[in-house]
Amino acid sequence: MPSLTRLEAAERAALLTVRHYRITLDLDRTGADFGSDTVIEFDATRPGASTFLDLRASQVLSVLLNGEPVDPAGLVDGRLPLTGLRARNVLRVRARMAYSTDGEGIHRHVDPADGQTYLYAMSFLDAAPRWFGCFDQPDLKASFDVEVHCPPDWSVVGNGAATRSAPGHWQLASTRPLATYFVTLVAGPYASITAEHDGIALGVHTRASLAEHLKAEAPDILAVTAAALDRYHELFGIRYPFGEYHQAFVPDFNAGAMENPGCVTLRDQFIFRSAATRGQRSVRASTIAHEMAHMWFGDLVTMRWWDDLWLNESFAEYMGYRVCATMTGADGTGRSTLAELAWIEFALHRKDWGRVADQAPSNHPVAGNGSESAAAALADFDGISYAKGASVLKQLAAHLGDEVFFGGLRRHFERHRFGNADFADLIAAWTEAGAVDLASWAELWLRTSGLDTLTAEQRAHDDAPGADQPPGPGEQRDTGQVWLNRTSPDGSRRPHTVRVTGFDAEATPRLAEQVTLDDDAVPVGPEDTGPLRLVVADSADDSWAKIRFGTAGWQPVADLLPRITAAPTRVVLYNAVRDAVRDADLDPAQALDMVLAAVAVEPVELVASELLKFATDELAANYAKPADRPGRRARVAGLAHRLLAVAEAGGDLQLEAARAGIRASDDAGWLRAWWTGEQVPAGLVIDAELRWALVARLAALGELRDADIDAELARDESTSGVVHAARARALRPDPAAKQAAWALLTEPSQRPAYELYASAESFFEPSQSELTAGYLPRFFEEMPATARHRHGWALGSVIFRAFPVSAASADVLRLAEDALAGSKAAHLEPPVRRAFVDGTDALRRAVRSLQRYGGV
Repeated sequence: MPSLTRLEAAERAALLTVRHYRITLDLDRTGADFGSDTVIEFDATRPGASTFLDLRASQVLSVLLNGEPVDPAGLVDGRLPLTGLRARNVLRVRARMAYSTDGEGIHRHVDPADGQTYLYAMSFLDAAPRWFGCFDQPDLKASFDVEVHCPPDWSVVGNGAATRSAPGHWQLASTRPLATYFVTLVAGPYASITAEHDGIALGVHTRASLAEHLKAEAPDILAVTAAALDRYHELFGIRYPFGEYHQAFVPDFNAGAMENPGCVTLRDQFIFRSAATRGQRSVRASTIAHEMAHMWFGDLVTMRWWDDLWLNESFAEYMGYRVCATMTGADGTGRSTLAELAWIEFALHRKDWGRVADQAPSNHPVAGNGSESAAAALADFDGISYAKGASVLKQLAAHLGDEVFFGGLRRHFERHRFGNADFADLIAAWTEAGAVDLASWAELWLRTSGLDTLTAEQRAHDDAPGADQPPGPGEQRDTGQVWLNRTSPDGSRRPHTVRVTGFDAEATPRLAEQVTLDDDAVPVGPEDTGPLRLVVADSADDSWAKIRFGTAGWQPVADLLPRITAAPTRVVLYNAVRDAVRDADLDPAQALDMVLAAVAVEPVELVASELLKFATDELAANYAKPADRPGRRARVAGLAHRLLAVAEAGGDLQLEAARAGIRASDDAGWLRAWWTGEQVPAGLVIDAELRWALVARLAALGELRDADIDAELARDESTSGVVHAARARALRPDPAAKQAAWALLTEPSQRPAYELYASAESFFEPSQSELTAGYLPRFFEEMPATARHRHGWALGSVIFRAFPVSAASADVLRLAEDALAGSKAAHLEPPVRRAFVDGTDALRRAVRSLQRYGGV
């Protein structure tokens, strides 16, 4: 099915002004589809001209353009031609539309806990035509009225305030102008909690089977929501512009959340049904704040075309974390949870995700990436759009100062409210507010790709030969001037404003200087700082770069990392370790030593959790020879047991250590004991999520039959339970189990996307390389064909999650490279190509490391 191109969108936008949509939905039927009746009022600049409507219907019942019938047979590949336009037009489209199970269009979920049916609409990026006919592009905004007929026990929320006029009959209030990809609907027997803050009606909603958990979590969710609203009102100077503010936590949701005005949809895993750590609550809070920022960035002012999608995501990412970093005690504990963890979580999770993307062959500039179609834009919707853009904006805000930064934003919002704009418009608003030479800054940071490498080193005393030059390769100097050096992969001279910190042998900071690096090397601090054991560039994690340590190497990092007290600096060092492993600059065995030594004393549980996962999933898997994997897993499990022995009962460290120990353990006896409730440390509850973690690990070790998994599912007949059961079945080291999982991944089905994702992540289990070897050539031969029955998020996500990086070898790499180089490669759908390119890059990095350090 063709994807809308930039040229087509520009031509249609020049022709049409879309004024209003009136959508009537008949959701009463229990079958595979539903009724959609859409009336569109629009103008045309050239009477007599032609255009097309976007529509993906299972059956078109009738189409009337200005009262005249349009032949439904003209609908081809989701496009219905419209000819003979008038200056003012009314189009009515009646159709049957298919419910989806992939999280796009109107997704239909039957909750296994109680058999109830739940619906929600996801229109991003080009899924709106799967539930109503429309002119689907971001710069044809219009107002919407939505009427819903549904079972009488259902509730409905959406972009406009919902009113029930009769049982099973709901009307959503007219909206302000919206892009089609923001339009949503949430319908079903949802459990709801409502509140009000500063005159704004608030609502949180989820499935009835999660009602008790919603009741427990709603105070925190609403506290974060209220605090974020207050802060955005203060910073932006414009009140929230879309009436009520609902947050619906829905099942099988592909993204973390979606910023639909008036009705944000979020994945329902954020309604914690088992014990949750402060780190998990921090992630939820930043997601809530991120989506709320979109009400201004993206919803109030929307980009004209998808290559400016970063204007939405980078700003929301930056503002979400910035706002969370000012919140204290929002989790109800009285601790400064969000303020402590916000930027740490950003650095640890989001920036690492973005750095991987920015070093892959698929990398692209933050802005102006030239997406020529909607599908190409979706393929570039990644960590660069979010984390790199946010990091760059964080530097810009610090450089401009809040008065100019927010002054420009306020101008931008006022000038383009409820309309569209592009990056040039924003640059103009900042310039009017007092910014200088932003065009050159944007060219260097937003229109180039790749990561600079920053290295801070000490150089010799002035009386040493060559003292007036930076140190050369292989030259070790222990005292004197510190130099900050930059190397760029493309020769760009991107400026970096960073803090450089030097530590002595006791991990005490002896140098701390803020430096702007606008050359390839600049001196830092006094000429003679005394002997420094370790010098860290960007020690406060302010810039976007790789961090290395020059001739000093990794031993000073290993020696001092456990003793450095500043959490941001530790995270910079941890990220440097992870990045160096991927670059084959650091032996994974040495990295494992460093990580385990540091995690043993790491005081931030969120950090410890992430590093233990990295140790198990990467250092003991993809970056280890099969023969070395059991020993490395045993070391991780051993550390987890030691942490369990000293952790506070019922605390976050105890829970994170338990999760890590389960994930890494090969001790079936210990796993079974916990599963049956034996030998469990005081304060630790083996709740539903921990039970499933135990089941998954036991299944991977061959300790469980299908009947055991079925019995566990009977104990937890929930949506999460079904997904966990799919994961456990795919993990079983049994030929029949693998064949069943393979069929699920490659053949058409109506199974929810989450079951596919769980099966994909589990198929190539690192400890089962011999069993899955026969599927390696089949992966590269058969996965592209899944584009015939799968599309959008699910298409690329299943392939990337299943990509056999754990089978890293020169032979498998050759298979992957051949799949991208052969004659069939030219016909790969964009999501398939992106998954293959990124998966192959990860595979290539693992192979390079194994060849260098593993003797492979």
